[in-house]
Amino acid sequence: MPAINALEGHAVQTLMVRDACRARDLAASHGASNGVSSVEALLADETIDAVYVSSPVVHHRDHVLAVAQAGKHVLCEKPMAMSSDTCRDMIEACNNAGVTLGTCYVLRGWEIYQRIRDLIRNGDLGTLIELRAHLAKWTPREADEWRLDPAQSGGGVLIDVATHYLDLFRFLAGEIVRVAYMGSSRVFDWPVEETAHALVAFESGCHGSLTATCTVPNGGNLLEVYGSEGSLFLGKTLRIVRGDDVVEEVVVFPDYYSGILTDFAHCTKTSNTPIASGLDGLRGTQIVEAAYQSAREQKIVTVISVG
Repeated sequence: MPAINALEGHAVQTLMVRDACRARDLAASHGASNGVSSVEALLADETIDAVYVSSPVVHHRDHVLAVAQAGKHVLCEKPMAMSSDTCRDMIEACNNAGVTLGTCYVLRGWEIYQRIRDLIRNGDLGTLIELRAHLAKWTPREADEWRLDPAQSGGGVLIDVATHYLDLFRFLAGEIVRVAYMGSSRVFDWPVEETAHALVAFESGCHGSLTATCTVPNGGNLLEVYGSEGSLFLGKTLRIVRGDDVVEEVVVFPDYYSGILTDFAHCTKTSNTPIASGLDGLRGTQIVEAAYQSAREQKIVTVISVG
């Protein structure tokens, strides 16, 4: 909500939370005109142009379909849904209603990742060989949080956090066609995975590896890209290496949401496809489905990428 209010031409109009008192308090804290406790009351507000759906994953389908039926554009939090079939229902509903559907894969909106994609696409690193990403943070949760209930969340850190980086892999290097995955729960003893490890193969022939965990208090985010003519390393700095030529610079990261929000708002006015579309949400869910299948069956799984 602070990110929305900070952008010119954007404002939080109505906030929906199931607890009416909390809805009113949050609305007042963030300058929203209304705080309501039901989806019906939210959608009855004719001054609303678009709705950001950030409810538990299990409710995404119903909420997106209701927003589409109300004729409002919708930005859906990731993961888009519990299953790829559900994602297709959401895409079809928004297409039929003529409203824009975006998925909140915020990393696509960051200028640094758009710049890295340009370097890759322009061939500045040569033939792309490998991508590596590592996300380590400390995120203990209360036992009754919905994210720890697979019936509401769909899983743990893979579907909740690592999907950002799997989507970033797609954004940078194209479609993922195969995946091998392992997860573990050794620190908090959650009923869902606390740590996720995935190996992926891209349609182009290059490969990627990803580790994401919520169990490391002194971690960090790292991205490495290796090409036949150069490599780059992104942490708190960006280092690009081509032979003996090394360029390093400090990176100023943006707030999480401004890029994706600006793009989505533009698309609602122009009918352009969002930088993170409903189809991207579907693709992300298909990769997650293949990853969990890989863990169950102890094998490399082909990603079924049917729109």
